[in-house]
Amino acid sequence: MGTEGFKGKIVVITGAGQGQGRYFAEQFYHAGAAVSLLDLNSKSLDEVVKDMGPTDSDRFKAYATDVSDSTQVSAIIEDIGKHFGKIDILINNAGILHKSMIETSTDDHIELMIRVNLMAPMYCTRSVIPFMKREGGNIINVSSILATFPNTSSGAYGAAKNGLVTLTRVWAAELAPYDIRVNCYAPGVVNTPMMSEIFVQHREESKLSQIPLRRFGESEDIFKLLSFLCSEQAEYITGQTIGIDGGMWATQTPTIAWNKK
Repeated sequence: MGTEGFKGKIVVITGAGQGQGRYFAEQFYHAGAAVSLLDLNSKSLDEVVKDMGPTDSDRFKAYATDVSDSTQVSAIIEDIGKHFGKIDILINNAGILHKSMIETSTDDHIELMIRVNLMAPMYCTRSVIPFMKREGGNIINVSSILATFPNTSSGAYGAAKNGLVTLTRVWAAELAPYDIRVNCYAPGVVNTPMMSEIFVQHREESKLSQIPLRRFGESEDIFKLLSFLCSEQAEYITGQTIGIDGGMWATQTPTIAWNKK
């Protein structure tokens, strides 16, 4: 999309205080949209607003929100919807990954993985529907490669992210009569501060050896997909989960061709 490609659109992004969520918020804002940022960390949100220095504060709103709390979500989405009169795009970006083998998993750990990664998107989606019905809209869920290629110690996370794939298909059918499209993307290794600490610093080469394109994803790569899915170019696409992972694990020998160049 061009610099004004989303002019007049109302966008809600969860987990927007850092990482990809912050990048998405900045890009949508620069593309002309009014953006509402939801994040649990109020300090991070303050830093985003300070760093961005939005010239039109009415188009850049930040809400300290626990998206796993349905009461908070309902109240804030209601405030956003009533203020702008509609909501065009919801990005269910907020997520959390804490590793634990099932034998040592606590109730708190399991509930956190499910509440933030699965229930929160349900609360947010349910809340935006009344504000999308009149003009249609786009809902984007964020799954993970771990939904289909799970890792040990990430069972609850992977199960929650797999659940989003199912919800994407169900919601696409339920909301189609209102011209609300629902899609999902499943990233692999994306170069964010969190992923840098987990993957790049400790086992960069082993992770690259799983990726045919031989590079980690960037937030820019993800936003290109987002902007496409939320555009008129994708108006006949709904209920889909798109992998965006550089071909990670596409074959048993994902990078053998590089040795033959």
